[in-house]
Amino acid sequence: MRQDRLKWNDKYQRQNYPADPAAIVKQYVELAGGKKALDIAAGNGRNALFLARQGFVVDAVDIADAGLAQFAGKHPGIHSICADFDDFDIAAKRYDLIVNIKYLNRRLFPYILEGLAPGGVLIFETFLDLLHQATDKPGCRDYLLRENELLHAFLSLKIVCYKEANDEEDAETARVASLVGIKNR
Repeated sequence: MRQDRLKWNDKYQRQNYPADPAAIVKQYVELAGGKKALDIAAGNGRNALFLARQGFVVDAVDIADAGLAQFAGKHPGIHSICADFDDFDIAAKRYDLIVNIKYLNRRLFPYILEGLAPGGVLIFETFLDLLHQATDKPGCRDYLLRENELLHAFLSLKIVCYKEANDEEDAETARVASLVGIKNR
């Protein structure tokens, strides 16, 4: 955990990450009926800030306190939580919206499903494969989805959108899998 925190803190101090919310979050946020959200691997807070401005109370969780510091105090609706997801417990039926962008931890899949309240929305987008290696992208297959893996992992949801395509933010280096689903009531 300490090594991961140091690695990500270093990345947030040296690199610039997108400031605008992910397109998929902007496109599907209105599907969420409630106002309690979880931003998994919140990074620099781009999605958490957007959600808070839409009226959500957001638990923004990330291992890197340097990332969390980039948006600390910018909105009272955000609760920043510095934690490793190997130790963080996603409370059952707590969230009306869970957002997971550019992060993959397969161990979390069942906890994400349990964390959604009835009618809750999941917006999940992460790397499928790389078109060529870039320094800020994951290189190990453990951090890359397989074809249709994301879809199969969340088939218990009502799938609103699923696609595998070039990354809208970086189409030249990566492909992503994108999923939006709603938990049955």
